[in-house]
Amino acid sequence: MRPFNKLLVASFKQFFRDKVALFFTFAFPLLFMVIFGLVFSGENDVSYDVGLVNQDDSVIGMTFAESIQKVTIFKVSEGALDDMLAEFKRGDLRAVIQIPADLQSAINSGNVGEIIVYYDPSQTTSSQVILSVLDQMVSEANHIITQQPVVLKLSEQSIQARNLRNIDYLVPGILAMSVLFLGLFGALPMVEWREKQVLKRFGATPLRRSTIVLSQVAYRLVLAVIQSTIIIAVAYFAFHVKVVGSWALLFGIVILGTLAFVSLGYLAVSRARTTESAMPIIQLIQFPMLFLSGVFFPVDFMPGFMRPIVNALPLTYLGDALRQVMVEATPLHSMVVNIAVLAGWLVVSMVLAIRFFRWE
Repeated sequence: MRPFNKLLVASFKQFFRDKVALFFTFAFPLLFMVIFGLVFSGENDVSYDVGLVNQDDSVIGMTFAESIQKVTIFKVSEGALDDMLAEFKRGDLRAVIQIPADLQSAINSGNVGEIIVYYDPSQTTSSQVILSVLDQMVSEANHIITQQPVVLKLSEQSIQARNLRNIDYLVPGILAMSVLFLGLFGALPMVEWREKQVLKRFGATPLRRSTIVLSQVAYRLVLAVIQSTIIIAVAYFAFHVKVVGSWALLFGIVILGTLAFVSLGYLAVSRARTTESAMPIIQLIQFPMLFLSGVFFPVDFMPGFMRPIVNALPLTYLGDALRQVMVEATPLHSMVVNIAVLAGWLVVSMVLAIRFFRWE
């Protein structure tokens, strides 16, 4: 039994000395549990900002408007149709509900009255929830008003110029995720060179440190352009996904996002001595962004106390900017805000990385 015990002890020692193995065995599952728990434990607190335009002052119109006001998951703002649609297109609302002026007269004349809802199919989860709630309300109203099967119906008006599919909405998220990976992991070669004293040897040559860093950044930028081109090309030729907006703006955002995440990656590993110690740091930054930035889960699912964290993550703004350019989705933030925040992360991360980066 002694050889067995020694081998067992040696295996445990080797395991506990491997920081990467420790992270993925213990910290990684706990991190996932905490993230999913925070996102989904607040499900009862989910609410959607909707606009209400009541143009019918009849009993039916007023009653339906009051019913919408009482839906617990709706935060209702009332106003004129043009004002509500303008707020909707700015991203301040998730839907606009219109009760037309001729609702009562249409029903009295034996026709079907329409409740119109304007929505954005690119906001897949919020749209499905809102449309489902409204459809149920219309069905209940039909039952209350009369025993006839249909006197009211829900008319769904998409604000998108084209019919877009799930894959059309998914590609911008995949592109944002690829930029995140490329940028953060771009700092690892520098850590490996530091660990193997390659940077120390470079220091004995006339080669400037800035030249080394710039060559690595340029390398990552070229990779980002190639990677983005491949993703978009595969999406176009295999799944017929088209870019609606400007190609120049699209690649400009990709380049800005890559620079921001490369700078953040250098800052993250600025004091790491080995690749093994750098990997958990990068993973710790990467995974919360993936699940809290709206790439995989809608921002509407996040509890209220997590919204400041969501709004602080650079991937939130990169994903939002790419969705606006590629599928003209209703924005979470304006394009100016998205670009300004990414540029801010780039400048701050670069300054701090230069200040704290360890060369030896």
